[in-house]
Amino acid sequence: MRTYLPFIVYFCFILLVFFHTRSWQRYTDWGKRLTIISFLVYVTAVMWLCLTPAHVDVPSAQKILFHFHGVPYNAIPFQGFSVEYFLNIVMTFPLGVYIFLFNYRTPFESAILYGFCFSLFIECNQFIWDYFLNLQRLADIDDLITNTLGAVIGFSLMLILYQNGWQKFLQRFMIIQH
Repeated sequence: MRTYLPFIVYFCFILLVFFHTRSWQRYTDWGKRLTIISFLVYVTAVMWLCLTPAHVDVPSAQKILFHFHGVPYNAIPFQGFSVEYFLNIVMTFPLGVYIFLFNYRTPFESAILYGFCFSLFIECNQFIWDYFLNLQRLADIDDLITNTLGAVIGFSLMLILYQNGWQKFLQRFMIIQH
């Protein structure tokens, strides 16, 4: 049960922030509420996937790992091709969509930084919580790169859609309007 502590802590924090910001009362349109609720579900799913013991064993490339007090980590990028790269991109693609929906005026460089910081948060937490609770998770430079790439692809797609005739449709779901 203690191995689920990181997830429980962050899930409670997410709920606290949600209720404290009063987002539900502030945004009454169905599209904006859908954005907020789906974002909460998304973040919860990512935290479950990344901060609980691994439930699914995905084949990974053979990697030379380093250890810090018994905690493994990968600091050498792209030691071999792995399906994990694709899965990380798929996992963080929605993050890029949400970055756009929460503020469509976000500069591209900032979207990259947000994706990187989100990924860094995940990887650092995997390392720290593995140190304290032995979650059997791996902090991996490849994940940092591919997670950031996924967010950038999601954000880029939203920019392309917005600039090519989808403005009216997307505005229903955007938190910050013109």
